[in-house]
Amino acid sequence: MSDTIARLETALAPLMPQYMQIQDDSALHAGHVGNTGGGHYTLTIISEQFEGLSLLKRHRLVYELAATLMQSDIHALSIKAYTPAEHHSR
Repeated sequence: MSDTIARLETALAPLMPQYMQIQDDSALHAGHVGNTGGGHYTLTIISEQFEGLSLLKRHRLVYELAATLMQSDIHALSIKAYTPAEHHSR
């Protein structure tokens, strides 16, 4: 596990996720225009903390918790945020 993934997991711990998977997609985006550093990641997270929140509010919550990492370590973060009920009904 990369240091960035471990730090992102720690940053998102306040969400008390029932499930969290972080995939490093950086190799797929190496050298693309506009990337001045930092990696590309896909986050799948299931948390009761998302109950009653719109998709936009869930994403904002994740970005707020990851703000420090977004400044240099993470260039792009794709987020799939579900409540436990939403995940079980998929």
